[in-house]
Amino acid sequence: MRNRDERGLSDSVQWAVLVPLTMLLLLGALQVGMLWHGRNTVHHAAAAAAEVESAYLAAPGTGHQSAVRIAAAGGLTDVAVSVTRGSGRVDVEVSATVPVLIDLGMGRVTQRATSPIEAVL
Repeated sequence: MRNRDERGLSDSVQWAVLVPLTMLLLLGALQVGMLWHGRNTVHHAAAAAAEVESAYLAAPGTGHQSAVRIAAAGGLTDVAVSVTRGSGRVDVEVSATVPVLIDLGMGRVTQRATSPIEAVL
């Protein structure tokens, strides 16, 4: 009769532990990637809106439209854009919701951008 080694875990128990951990790591990496993409998209939307809004003789609202288009192209939802013209500068704040796998309260991202208003002297 053959002696079996009873030390350690059986193959089925090893896989029962290993598969959920692997899935957790994979889904966590996807979650982080989606949040990173959303944050970068909102950042670029805010920067583009500030640049468009600060152009010489820019029509009011062009920065808002630009930010909404960029955020929508990036797959973001519930986009809120705030454009404030101050003394010689434009401040833009863009906020949007990133579609994540599991919402842990981190799905809402906000970025700000500032640009000087162009003037012809």
